[in-house]
Amino acid sequence: MAKYQKKPIIIEAFQWGVDLTPEWGAEAFVEGKLTEVDTGIDLELHIETLEGEMVAEQSDFIIKGVHGEIYSCKPDIFEETYVNINDTDTDRISPDGIGNDIHEFLHGGDK
Repeated sequence: MAKYQKKPIIIEAFQWGVDLTPEWGAEAFVEGKLTEVDTGIDLELHIETLEGEMVAEQSDFIIKGVHGEIYSCKPDIFEETYVNINDTDTDRISPDGIGNDIHEFLHGGDK
């Protein structure tokens, strides 16, 4: 079986209910791509995607992908998958800047 690694791409994201909604998120609300729904118990965020409607919960990350698509991601998966580059001097972070996380993941900790 072939193995694959995610390409290092840059996305924009905000944590719903935690961060301020960025301009692209506000535009998505106006366009009807994002809709808040009060269930009587919780507040959900319904996201219109190419695959159908996706439901996000408070504190999920709302992501704008490389082609402008919007989708959600649970906080634990987001933290494992993405690195905040706002705290770096460049638009990209090098594998060395992440430490050996990728190497350890791919090789089971062998160096």
